[in-house]
Amino acid sequence: MLLPRILSAIAMALVFIFGLFALDKIGFMLFLGCVVSVAAWEWARLSDITSQTGRLSFAGLTGTILYGVYLFSLQNSLLYITPILWAAAFFWVLRYPELSFWKTPIIRLLFGLAILVTTWSAFIVLKDQTHFVTWILLLMGLIWGADTGAYFAGRRFGKRKLARHVSPGKSWEGVIGGILLTQFGVFLFSTFESLSIASWLTLAVIALVTVLVSVLGDLTESLFKRHTGIKDSSHLIPGHGGVLDRVDSLLSASPIFVLLLGIVGWL
Repeated sequence: MLLPRILSAIAMALVFIFGLFALDKIGFMLFLGCVVSVAAWEWARLSDITSQTGRLSFAGLTGTILYGVYLFSLQNSLLYITPILWAAAFFWVLRYPELSFWKTPIIRLLFGLAILVTTWSAFIVLKDQTHFVTWILLLMGLIWGADTGAYFAGRRFGKRKLARHVSPGKSWEGVIGGILLTQFGVFLFSTFESLSIASWLTLAVIALVTVLVSVLGDLTESLFKRHTGIKDSSHLIPGHGGVLDRVDSLLSASPIFVLLLGIVGWL
């Protein structure tokens, strides 16, 4: 199982790099639209849609809405629903398993549709920026740094459970480790770019919020998986599960990251 997992990881990295940096805007939108549509197909399963017809229909609906967002240039506007989405998710995670409102398939489908569309919108907004490469690498650094810091700090110091009923393996110590590592990365980035103290502190706050929301995104997918009784969103990627299993943090982090960059006037 180790070899397929390594080969899959290399293949995903190459596809990701090609999609981000080698494609023009239209090609990038189509590439990302395909990824989001596959993720929508998987999300339908997390919403108790078991038939292939139903899952493919949801994927098709998602792709159609993406086209509508592009046609009417709604990318920037849609990002403002992001805080509402993750405030709702925070409430669901906090109250699990007592709260039942989110358990209906239609609520889960609508939530999934919203986060997938806002994620696509966030990347399209970034693609239009002069410093696209810098921002995208910073975003990826925050996500990977948070995951890496959480993994090692959680293994070494993890005692207090973050959300026992949702994801027993995650700890508060892991979250703190992820925050510390990403803040160190922000400090290095700010030093390298010769940012002012005000800009450094602004970026530090953006990074903190982005990391916390990425953790919430991971917990939210775990909540849906636990309720549905599945371990992986699909088996499309050998050794890695599905697309959603690889991008759950990205789905939550990228829209809030881009929204905050826009609010402070950096986009």
